Amino acid sequence: MSDITGEAAAISAETDKQGQAERDFARLKTVAFQHGGAATAVLALWLSLVGSISEDASFLVQLVAVGSGFFGGSLLAFLAHEWGHFAGARISGAISPVLKERRSFFMFNFKTAQNTRSQFLAMSIGGPTSNWLLVLIVLLALPWGSLAHAALLATVLGVAINVCVFEFPVIARVSHGSDPAETVEARLQETRGQGLQSNFGLMTGALVFVLLALL
Repeated sequence: MSDITGEAAAISAETDKQGQAERDFARLKTVAFQHGGAATAVLALWLSLVGSISEDASFLVQLVAVGSGFFGGSLLAFLAHEWGHFAGARISGAISPVLKERRSFFMFNFKTAQNTRSQFLAMSIGGPTSNWLLVLIVLLALPWGSLAHAALLATVLGVAINVCVFEFPVIARVSHGSDPAETVEARLQETRGQGLQSNFGLMTGALVFVLLALL
């Protein structure tokens, strides 16, 4: 009798696990569709502006082009960052279910208590890596020579630097034995109220934009 009960429990657990995996995949497809659609729309708008703006375009048109680079770059950078974290978590085999109810760009829950230190580090490194890949794409794959491109490049570069300023100390401390959850919380406390000191990336991005605009 106990063997039958144990077998039934094992089957039930396996069925539940399979159901969770199916729900997770369904949520992932939804998020991929939403984020992919948003990224495609941003790039389509940006490319259409770049292709239609001439050197003698009005100030308002140039302002819209700069805005498309700034806001579009911000969206692309945050999406790249979150998907980089997610990719790092999944590649490492970490427990990281897609959220049923998502907030802003956050799309998954990294189960810190159930995952290993190496899985946390893989997840953490994935975010900055993805941001710098985006910088390379903007540098190498998109047309140069416009204020729209200057704004886009400056924005994704600024976000990439800011991400490193926040995350590299976390990665270093966890690598040397600190608790992941406590380290993240401590880093959040450290960066609160630092103002310009914690926004070095934004200042760098602004400088890059000015330099490119003057060229």
